[in-house]
Amino acid sequence: MTNVLTNPDRFFAELSAKDTKLMTPFAIVLVVAIIAAISAAMMLDVVASSLPETASTFMGIGAVIGAIVGLIMQFVMWLLYAGVFYVISIFFSGEGSFKRCLEFIGYGFIPSIIGAIIGLVVAMTVLPTIEFSVENPELFQQALMSNPTMQASAVTGILLTLWSANIWIFGIKHARNLSTRNALITVGAPVGLYLLYSISMMYKTGMW
Repeated sequence: MTNVLTNPDRFFAELSAKDTKLMTPFAIVLVVAIIAAISAAMMLDVVASSLPETASTFMGIGAVIGAIVGLIMQFVMWLLYAGVFYVISIFFSGEGSFKRCLEFIGYGFIPSIIGAIIGLVVAMTVLPTIEFSVENPELFQQALMSNPTMQASAVTGILLTLWSANIWIFGIKHARNLSTRNALITVGAPVGLYLLYSISMMYKTGMW
């Protein structure tokens, strides 16, 4: 399993000789999803604690919904990444089932486990130090975005996404029988656009 992080080309080459199994990648994405759900619930709980009692009840329900959304979203992202890579690989005459593609892309979420843990620790550390104001909620966002720990976490998130992209390149290479160059384009184009969008949003929200 460690080869998927240190030598993904070899890892997926060996895995290609075996039957497609979604259990392990499903478990990887599930771990990320659970941690992300906890972080989302914590964020909404901070907001709820600053609201009047009647409103905080509704926010409590919102925290549950937020946790569910956070849980589901990781699986949506898994399907989305696999789908986008699969479609792009068609233009390079890719061969291989979507199920195999889904399996290999799931392994690329392993760095996201590290990112989710870091995000949870940061949330537990930073959120209690920032007061949410009902009258001026923008101040909460500004304080959150300008926090050095949050900024460091954002940079770490970008680096971990690049690590995932490296795994996806070799995953899609073997899942769809592509050359390394074509696999790099297949993964690099959408991930690059996603990172550019994320960085631009960070600038807009005042994080950088």
